[in-house]
Amino acid sequence: MERQTTISKDIKFRGHLKFDHTVKIEGFFQGTIESLGNLIIGPSGEVEADIKTKNLEHYGKLKGNIIAENKIILRKNSLIRGDLSCKDLEVESGSKFTGTCIMD
Repeated sequence: MERQTTISKDIKFRGHLKFDHTVKIEGFFQGTIESLGNLIIGPSGEVEADIKTKNLEHYGKLKGNIIAENKIILRKNSLIRGDLSCKDLEVESGSKFTGTCIMD
């Protein structure tokens, strides 16, 4: 069973976040994120960060540039402002994306 850590709605965190499993952000985070695992930004999550991760699943609000080793998923009602780099991109109807995307 894969480990998952959650930064809950009532948490505001600033700094450098580094992990190698799955982290779900439901609160506020500002800084940089570096991960060998998976990042989930939940519906109540607000993130202002440049991100390097294996996979990103996004439901909330995100401002920053994202480099994903594999896949980025933008779920319905998500908002993202920044540039994306990934191998696979999934965009659900109702999500909003402002930026550029490079898929290698």
